[in-house]
Amino acid sequence: MKPSDNPFALIHPQTLIKRLAQEEFPKTPIILEAHFSSVDHPLDPEMPVFQHLPGAIQIHPSYLESGINRSNYYPFYDHPNEANVMPAAELQQALESLGITPASEVVVYGSDPDGVMAAARLCWGLIYAGVRQVRLLDGGIDTWLAHGGQTCLTIKSVWNVHRPGQQNYKWSLQPEYLTTMDEVKKFVTGDPFHQVGKLIDVRTAAEWHGTSAKKYTFFSKTGHIPRAIHQGDWDNLLDGSSKSLAPHLEIVAARWRTQGIIDDEVEAGITPLTFYCGTGWRSSIAFLVAHLLGLSARNFESGFYGWSHHPEHPIGRSLKAGVEQADLLAKQP
Repeated sequence: MKPSDNPFALIHPQTLIKRLAQEEFPKTPIILEAHFSSVDHPLDPEMPVFQHLPGAIQIHPSYLESGINRSNYYPFYDHPNEANVMPAAELQQALESLGITPASEVVVYGSDPDGVMAAARLCWGLIYAGVRQVRLLDGGIDTWLAHGGQTCLTIKSVWNVHRPGQQNYKWSLQPEYLTTMDEVKKFVTGDPFHQVGKLIDVRTAAEWHGTSAKKYTFFSKTGHIPRAIHQGDWDNLLDGSSKSLAPHLEIVAARWRTQGIIDDEVEAGITPLTFYCGTGWRSSIAFLVAHLLGLSARNFESGFYGWSHHPEHPIGRSLKAGVEQADLLAKQP
């Protein structure tokens, strides 16, 4: 992929501060605050946010999955389809309802401890929908504050910004950034015509080995997708102190080469990398990292939740170091 073809990039706080201060720019970027641990969120009702970027819109990543229907938001999924982004027309209409068009420049930032995960999920969804300029504020709100960025105490949310019935723009969905279930099936069965490339798991070691306690409330299967490579937990994709991507890129690239994830064909763009996790949020971070490294990448957003939903799909488990078996889900308790 040529850098000019990549709709995604990082933006530094100082750059955004200058952009917002330069009134001669014909259009300021749309700013989204990715947040899913807030007053109205059932997982963490005691964690409000008091500092926001001026003019930002607070958005839960599940908006891309269910619009303003919060009954299906994470963690209230009843079916894997509810954890996937909406069909193209609905997804693009939901973005238009926030004033986002294909030509928009959208800056996304995270605002809570795992805000980068929420922000990455939004970035991937925007790129997939066809937004041509998507920027991640690297380091989120903490980096913004460290560089003297101004904040305000109030913020608009999708609930009071959403305006259905906007003008229909000419969108162009980007399916090359999404790996489908059918393609993963081909990969697992050894079909040489799959489009997966290499399948990379970004979950914890316990999830990978199938020894974890039930991480999710909405499904309980354990293990991994056979033939995948485990790159380690998603937090090794970030700088540990700043939660930024940029300082850690070369470290990730070196590790991926050691793990056999990056090879000559991957670097040449011949073989893509497909990332997965439980429901497509953590894997979005790896997707963005790969694009920043100039690699061809995709997100299998159905993840292990979607894969394990089908009883006929085999599951890989590591019984002990260096030993793996594939079971049928029907054999699981």
